[in-house]
Amino acid sequence: MSWYFRKSRGFGPLRVNLSKSGVGYSLGVRGARIGANSRGTYIRMGRSGIYYQKYLQSRSSGLRPKPVPRPLQPQLAPEPELAHVIHTASASSLQDSSATELLQDITFLHKKMRIAPIVIGFTAFVVGTSMLANLPAWIEIALVLVGAVAHAIATSADYKRKVLHLDYALEPEAARAYVALLQGIEQLRGLGGLWRISSGETNANTKYHAGAQYSIKRNRIVTRLEPPRFISTDAAVAMVNTGPQRLYFLPDRILVYEGNQIGAVSYGSLVFTVGPTTFVESDAVPPDAEIIGRTWRYTNKSGGPDRRFANNPQIPLVRYASIGIQSSGGLNYLFQASNMQKANWFVQAVRQYGAQLALADQLALQS
Repeated sequence: MSWYFRKSRGFGPLRVNLSKSGVGYSLGVRGARIGANSRGTYIRMGRSGIYYQKYLQSRSSGLRPKPVPRPLQPQLAPEPELAHVIHTASASSLQDSSATELLQDITFLHKKMRIAPIVIGFTAFVVGTSMLANLPAWIEIALVLVGAVAHAIATSADYKRKVLHLDYALEPEAARAYVALLQGIEQLRGLGGLWRISSGETNANTKYHAGAQYSIKRNRIVTRLEPPRFISTDAAVAMVNTGPQRLYFLPDRILVYEGNQIGAVSYGSLVFTVGPTTFVESDAVPPDAEIIGRTWRYTNKSGGPDRRFANNPQIPLVRYASIGIQSSGGLNYLFQASNMQKANWFVQAVRQYGAQLALADQLALQS
């Protein structure tokens, strides 16, 4: 994780901050301050050792549009069995009440039109036109070079126009808790196989499905350390790419990206279920999975091989972990992990972090 050096001296409500980037000052009370440093004027708010710091930047694209209230969307009830499509709420309907202003800022900047793709398209048009006109090769090369330089300038301008700085000043206890959370999410990265289960159905005739009562549709998902695009932060951010959505684990909440839609989920609203599940693995068995037996691709009533099929190889039975993640706002995922121990570690880490945040909030309210 990336942390920064800072010392401060207080003179009543006025505080002078000394850091590697220079000298700054702030005015206010604990939990709410306004100040200035080498990056500009900022407002800093928070509690429980986690603070959200927003820089007051001028936006060249004009006045910020007034937010339009969203209509309430019906919440999807959790399905009791696998024989269905597993739905999760859209990112726009995942609204954490404490993150309303942050979501408005992120969405506003995220939807700003990018200049770089327009530059690429225009450059391709001009170069293509010059080739059709049989212009000299040196002119075409010059146009390509000019286009490349213009694209680099436009990319830099896009970043400056769309980037949002989130600075989390984690106190020692909060920093240790967040590191423990990241270590738990790191277990997902170390799995030999991690899948999102999107749907399932009951098998009418199990002998054609290696004796399995259910067939599921699953897709591999990936995790890595990566902040959301156009968000700059000093804290390490773990990302879980589920396919339709990307989940970003920040120190104070989880951001959910789905195309141009952005939502937020609080750690305290998450409900986990985790347990072992037996799976007939027709693909390669991950190295960290536990093989508990063998079956046949086509089975008879007694569970043995169906002799009517010449191509009837044995298939391993493995013990995987099933991880269910739901929230009161409609988040609903079912994951399959290749290792039960790593899955338990991940779930326990997120649970403990949510409990620590809730306890810290209670202590802050009582003080």
